[in-house]
Amino acid sequence: MAGGAGRLDAPEDTATTRADRWRRRLRDPATGRPVWWVEIVILVAMYYCYTGTRGFAEGSVSEATRTGETLLRWQEAVGLDIELGLNHWLHSVPAIAIACCYYYATLHFIVTPAVILWMHRRHPRRYSRARWALVFTTLLCLTGFFLFPTAPPRLLPGAGFTDTMAEYHNWGWWSATASAAPTGLDKVANLYAAMPSLHCAWALWCGVLIARNARWRWVRVLGVLYPAGTVFVVMATANHYILDAFAGWAVLGVSTLAAIALTRRSARRFAPDGPSAPLGGGSPRPPDDLPHPSGPDAPDALADGGDSRPGEAPAQPAPRAPSNGLAAIT
Repeated sequence: MAGGAGRLDAPEDTATTRADRWRRRLRDPATGRPVWWVEIVILVAMYYCYTGTRGFAEGSVSEATRTGETLLRWQEAVGLDIELGLNHWLHSVPAIAIACCYYYATLHFIVTPAVILWMHRRHPRRYSRARWALVFTTLLCLTGFFLFPTAPPRLLPGAGFTDTMAEYHNWGWWSATASAAPTGLDKVANLYAAMPSLHCAWALWCGVLIARNARWRWVRVLGVLYPAGTVFVVMATANHYILDAFAGWAVLGVSTLAAIALTRRSARRFAPDGPSAPLGGGSPRPPDDLPHPSGPDAPDALADGGDSRPGEAPAQPAPRAPSNGLAAIT
């Protein structure tokens, strides 16, 4: 029987060893961060997904226009049609309009990668969950671009919007026809990717991480203001509807829940079998069944708890709650 049990356990041990080898290839055991080539594979995959949605949207311009007009009617019905008023006001103050153009054309492509690198280097234990939340958000938004191509307000015929980026394209490097895309790269941009707003989703992702993890208060304040500023800019420049922003935030919420579930499952799978470290750091708590020192050389406080009198039984230590090694992985 023993020999039979050993033969049954051998394949399981082999599978565990193989899984451990793949785990070491995909994740740095010292920091818990994924290796660099895993990040590159994810970025390349998302780029080709975006390219696919762009090609599909270009073939359904009429459908994208109808969807945009439908969103605008819905917003008018519930009193949320604030984009046109913001757009006209922005063009009455050219200096602010130009500043919004630079905001739209730069921060979306600078702040997000900067936060990714910052989390990777400074907060490795929280990086995996944050990265997966961003990946799931991007993939869900790309799915929305594929299923529901939507024309932004600036491309709706007869709606009265002014294309702010096109109006002031001579002040920067962006194209007059493709919003934030640089001149010469017009075909890279998806013109009908308004719903949901990837700008607003990424901005809220960055803002939450900055507000929670930054060391200085003024940086945390900027983290809080960044999503709000992004919503204002994308609506005032007629690149998004307010419903796009709400949809982007909802996608981020769902993606965060999925990332939490995924990382908790990974934490249980990769958690070491040894004693766990306390939440505040320090050495792991030794097991309760280790022998305690006794005899004439043992310290009094350790032998009798420090409070017992001669002739009395030593005080029993209070029972300890079981330690949770997963709580430290957040």
